[in-house]
Amino acid sequence: MEVILLESLDKLGTVGDIVKVKNGFARNFLIPQKKALRANKENKDYYQKIKNELLEKNKKIINDANDIVKNISDKEIIFIRNASDNGQLYGSVTPKDISNYFREKKIDIKPSCINLHSAIKKIGFFEINIKLHAEVVCLLKLNVATSEENAKKQKKELTNKKEDLSQVKNDTPKEKEETELKNDADKKEDTNKKKTDEKNDSVKNNLKNIDDKVSQKVVKKTESKKKISEKIDDEKIIDDSTNATKETEK
Repeated sequence: MEVILLESLDKLGTVGDIVKVKNGFARNFLIPQKKALRANKENKDYYQKIKNELLEKNKKIINDANDIVKNISDKEIIFIRNASDNGQLYGSVTPKDISNYFREKKIDIKPSCINLHSAIKKIGFFEINIKLHAEVVCLLKLNVATSEENAKKQKKELTNKKEDLSQVKNDTPKEKEETELKNDADKKEDTNKKKTDEKNDSVKNNLKNIDDKVSQKVVKKTESKKKISEKIDDEKIIDDSTNATKETEK
């Protein structure tokens, strides 16, 4: 179904645009919520009559949204929550919680304007989009911690990390080249050292094997000599015994 938008809608268009949407979406949401009209001849004529009024209204909404952005943009919002040792929250932080936070400060931000794919269920530093209008978006910094002290610590860690990344990005081409060359040289040195160590280990193993073989040969040779010596001694004893017997017989 084709409809005429009466207000700017994200992913659809701005005031006065004629767009095609699913019938159910038009009948169940856009038309009942007075966000659009069926794009027939009668409604097109009607739109021309109220066009200026709608444009002025849209302009005011945008201005109000920009005023809110000035108050909250890039500001850090701290939520103190109880959590387990591994950082899991006993509960969660939802768009409704964030909306209530601003409501207490007299700032009207509906939960539907807060873009969270799912509720926050762990401590940490988060950046989320607040879409107050199809044309007005701002970034909100959300610091979820177990205490004010931990919140400051998390912020400091994030700042240090960003500074490190910024330093890397700001390196001149020459510095980057020098860093890459140094890294390559270090990598090459490590590789050569590893190869040398492997070669030395191989030589040591070969020498050990040779020593073992020599030792085995020496042992065998010694055992052989011992056996020969024992055999000679046995033969000598037999000869002596034989001679003694002969002498006795005489």
